[in-house]
Amino acid sequence: MKHTDDLNESLKSKKRKAQEETELLNKLRDETDFEKGDYSALIVAALTTILPVVIGILILYYVISMLFFG
Repeated sequence: MKHTDDLNESLKSKKRKAQEETELLNKLRDETDFEKGDYSALIVAALTTILPVVIGILILYYVISMLFFG
Protein backbone atom coordinates (compact mmCIF):
# COMPACT_ATOMS: atom_id res chain seq x y z
CA MET A 1 0.00 0.00 0.00
CA LYS A 2 2.81 2.39 0.75
CA HIS A 3 4.16 1.94 -2.79
CA THR A 4 0.80 2.90 -4.33
CA ASP A 5 0.53 5.90 -2.03
CA ASP A 6 4.02 6.99 -3.06
CA LEU A 7 3.11 6.49 -6.72
CA ASN A 8 -0.10 8.50 -6.39
CA GLU A 9 1.80 11.25 -4.55
CA SER A 10 4.43 11.28 -7.31
CA LEU A 11 1.80 11.51 -10.04
CA LYS A 12 -0.02 14.30 -8.24
CA SER A 13 3.16 16.26 -7.75
CA LYS A 14 4.10 15.79 -11.42
CA LYS A 15 0.65 16.99 -12.48
CA ARG A 16 0.88 19.94 -10.11
CA LYS A 17 4.36 20.78 -11.37
CA ALA A 18 3.21 20.60 -15.00
CA GLN A 19 0.24 22.83 -14.20
CA GLU A 20 2.47 25.39 -12.49
CA GLU A 21 4.86 25.39 -15.45
CA THR A 22 1.94 25.88 -17.85
CA GLU A 23 0.64 28.79 -15.78
CA LEU A 24 4.11 30.37 -15.73
CA LEU A 25 4.50 29.98 -19.50
CA ASN A 26 1.07 31.51 -20.11
CA LYS A 27 1.95 34.44 -17.84
CA LEU A 28 5.26 35.02 -19.63
CA ARG A 29 3.58 34.76 -23.04
CA ASP A 30 0.97 37.33 -22.05
CA GLU A 31 3.65 39.73 -20.80
CA THR A 32 5.80 39.44 -23.93
CA ASP A 33 5.39 42.20 -26.48
CA PHE A 34 6.57 41.56 -30.02
CA GLU A 35 8.41 44.27 -31.87
CA LYS A 36 7.74 45.32 -35.43
CA GLY A 37 9.84 42.72 -37.30
CA ASP A 38 9.44 39.81 -34.92
CA TYR A 39 6.61 38.08 -36.78
CA SER A 40 8.43 38.12 -40.09
CA ALA A 41 11.60 36.90 -38.37
CA LEU A 42 9.66 34.00 -36.84
CA ILE A 43 8.20 33.09 -40.23
CA VAL A 44 11.61 33.20 -41.92
CA ALA A 45 13.12 31.07 -39.14
CA ALA A 46 10.31 28.53 -39.41
CA LEU A 47 10.65 28.30 -43.18
CA THR A 48 14.41 27.87 -43.07
CA THR A 49 13.91 25.07 -40.55
CA ILE A 50 11.00 23.26 -42.19
CA LEU A 51 11.61 23.69 -45.93
CA PRO A 52 14.93 21.79 -46.13
CA VAL A 53 13.34 18.82 -44.37
CA VAL A 54 10.32 18.85 -46.68
CA ILE A 55 12.51 19.19 -49.77
CA GLY A 56 14.69 16.29 -48.55
CA ILE A 57 11.64 14.09 -48.04
CA LEU A 58 10.32 14.96 -51.50
CA ILE A 59 13.67 14.18 -53.12
CA LEU A 60 13.84 10.88 -51.25
CA TYR A 61 10.29 10.05 -52.38
CA TYR A 62 11.21 10.90 -55.96
CA VAL A 63 14.38 8.76 -55.91
CA ILE A 64 12.60 5.77 -54.40
CA SER A 65 9.70 6.03 -56.85
CA MET A 66 12.15 6.27 -59.77
CA LEU A 67 13.92 3.12 -58.55
CA PHE A 68 10.67 1.17 -58.43
CA PHE A 69 8.79 2.60 -61.41
CA GLY A 70 11.61 4.23 -63.32
